[in-house]
Amino acid sequence: MNLTLVALFMVLGIVLLVVEIALIPGVGITGVLGVVSLIASISYAFVTLGTLAGWLCVLVASVIGVGLFLWAVYGKTIDKVALKKNISSTVENPDAAVLRVGDRGVAVARLALIGEAEFDGNRVEVRSCDGFIDEGASIEVVRVGGEIIVRKA
Repeated sequence: MNLTLVALFMVLGIVLLVVEIALIPGVGITGVLGVVSLIASISYAFVTLGTLAGWLCVLVASVIGVGLFLWAVYGKTIDKVALKKNISSTVENPDAAVLRVGDRGVAVARLALIGEAEFDGNRVEVRSCDGFIDEGASIEVVRVGGEIIVRKA
């Protein structure tokens, strides 16, 4: 009966760890329960079956643990759950199409690195490369891209 309980806890721990690695990635309750089950089987083996049986359970659990680790790292297990998409799209900035480097405008609000500016009646969001720019200050476009970068004129 004691040997059956040790084997049952050992198998349960291994199954829970395999489920954690293969099906539910991350540190979840199944992984924690699997480790607790393995520790319970080893402890129970030491207490009821003796020192030799306890060390054999430690050896078995260690070999299986190293095998599971190698299977997870070098197998295709992680590839099944890993993110492999590269984002190649960009955000279109319609304001950037109108503006050119060297265009001059006025800061509508204080540019605390980012704020609004007005160029030929169009309000756009800009980023300051000079630091803070006061409201009403004359500004000049330095770079146009994903963001519109301006400096004091």
